[in-house]
Amino acid sequence: MNRSYLNELQPSPRLLLGPGPSSVHPRVLHAMTLPVVGHLDPEFFQVMDEVGDMLREVFHTENFMTLPLSSTGTGAMEAACANVLERGDTMVVCRNGFFGDRLADIAARCGAEVHIVDSPWGKPADLDTLAAELDKHPNVKAVGMVHAETSTGVLTPLQEMVDLVHRKGALIIVDVVTSLGGHDVRMDDWDIDVAYGASQKCLGAPPGLAPISFGPRAMEVINSRKSQVQSFYFNVKDLETYWSQTRAYHHTSPISMTYALREALRILMEEGLEPRIKRHARVASALRAGLEAMGIALLADPEYRLNPLTAAVVPEGVDDAAVRRTLLNDYNIEIGGGLGDLRGKAWRIGLMGDGARETNVFSLLSALEMTLSGLGYEVAHGASLSAAQRDLASFDSST
Repeated sequence: MNRSYLNELQPSPRLLLGPGPSSVHPRVLHAMTLPVVGHLDPEFFQVMDEVGDMLREVFHTENFMTLPLSSTGTGAMEAACANVLERGDTMVVCRNGFFGDRLADIAARCGAEVHIVDSPWGKPADLDTLAAELDKHPNVKAVGMVHAETSTGVLTPLQEMVDLVHRKGALIIVDVVTSLGGHDVRMDDWDIDVAYGASQKCLGAPPGLAPISFGPRAMEVINSRKSQVQSFYFNVKDLETYWSQTRAYHHTSPISMTYALREALRILMEEGLEPRIKRHARVASALRAGLEAMGIALLADPEYRLNPLTAAVVPEGVDDAAVRRTLLNDYNIEIGGGLGDLRGKAWRIGLMGDGARETNVFSLLSALEMTLSGLGYEVAHGASLSAAQRDLASFDSST
């Protein structure tokens, strides 16, 4: 019998350049080694308050119910739907990728009548198509959309979408899992009702917590529900009693993960949110320049490209899985493959949080050149690195 589980765990030191999780700063890892206190300890309450305050800064909101759920981003997606929707409610979901599809699935499981507004994968959600769909359903309770579609590398502009939804009297639920901390997310200025993210992407913490924020309209809807929230674990009204000064027990919080998120947010605050967003834009631009110099096309149109996640089209005749396998086995670099309709057709390259560094751009481009060349794809060696260097110089001179 193989008893390898008795050996000390020694994971490989991967360079995580996929769609998440992202690389974690040593300070964040160290925070997880600090002494564990109880989830009802006054010292932990202070940590909770500090995390909530910093998350409000990142979301650009005054919403009290801004907290990290004990879950991944998918759990936050479920919490958003489960609290806002009741059986028989109508919800419209903008689907322009894999995670819009997941949002629609979860809403339907909450008992909602779901209507889907489709946009081509690689394109943003379309305002006119959404308006036409809302005209068909005058009693829509909520509209859901993905700000940063991780499956396609597309960023959907939100302000006009939010204004349209509110004119129709509905709430808007927005997935900001891949944009929070890497793009501007202005919850109050844009008047978003519910937004949710995840700890493991641009925030730079390990996976396991999901920041979420509920605005006044959403809380009014939740407080006037006619039926119980179908989820005990994600019931916001019960969670509110734990996160407020009442401090009533709800569940045992992940103490060490909360320490990690606090430290990740502290690093973000030290850097500044605007410089951090600029850093993501800078390295994403260099990566794109390098990929295009290799003859690799990008999926998203230039004006809608997501900075933390770039979706690149797998060149014709190239084995997607073989490239990713070689990068992982020979260079210790992880990138992601395509999801859903893009399975085998796209690479998803993440430069997020602490991983959004120019050194990582050069490491990946160099390894990708060697990998593609080894698999028979014609590569002008060094061309991608030169293109990335020129792009960085141009970016720096223009800002």
